Amino acid sequence: MPTPEEDALWEPPEADPQEALAEDTGRERAAPAGEQGTSVADGGGTAAPEQEPAWRRRLRDSSFGQVAVLLVVAFAVAIVAWWSVRPSSEEPAQAESAVMSQVQVDGAGQPPAVGQQAPDFTVQDLDGQELSLAAMRGQPVWLVFAATWCSGCRTEMPDLREAIAAHGEAVRLVVVYTGEDVDTVSAYSRRVGNRFTEVADSTQEVSAAYGVMGVPAHYLIDADGVVRQTHVGLLGSAQVAEALRSVQGG
Repeated sequence: MPTPEEDALWEPPEADPQEALAEDTGRERAAPAGEQGTSVADGGGTAAPEQEPAWRRRLRDSSFGQVAVLLVVAFAVAIVAWWSVRPSSEEPAQAESAVMSQVQVDGAGQPPAVGQQAPDFTVQDLDGQELSLAAMRGQPVWLVFAATWCSGCRTEMPDLREAIAAHGEAVRLVVVYTGEDVDTVSAYSRRVGNRFTEVADSTQEVSAAYGVMGVPAHYLIDADGVVRQTHVGLLGSAQVAEALRSVQGG
């Protein structure tokens, strides 16, 4: 039996590291499947955070991963922007009635306003016959500025033909093609089957007098040569019928 002096000097032997590792491994194997991979410190029961997978860490740190994130964000922003400005179901008809193609006309002034006298002009039609607005006095004139390449003009052309066929000689339709020559307009007219007065305004003289900046442009002129209605953009069949009634006083 050790004496009190020897007992005070006694120190516990150092633990063997290999034995401690074996004990820890045994406890880990004995732990339930749901508790493996966690540790409890100071009896608090707090689970250690899971380690981020290596592939995810490499992707996050790489330039490719950063670019991919930016692309996803940009795509999401674009979707939100489109959703906020998309047309509603009530807008297509309104947008269609406003179809217009811009044209550049040198020397274009202010277009005549409703109630003003329509500017006179003297030109030749596609058949080479002289045509003037003054000579048509006494009959309402439907003056349309157009272009063979204009989608809105092509769209409304059947409505123009139908309207003139319905109104007969009550209204004179004159279509002026802004900045185009006779050959181009004649070929287009034959192809679509137009049967009304057409003018190739290659010099843009008539277009400038009416301040044309977009086609199609419509001027409804009464029998006294006064502008009664103006409209820039595509006209639907119902709008055409209403305009022709107004210029005839109906």
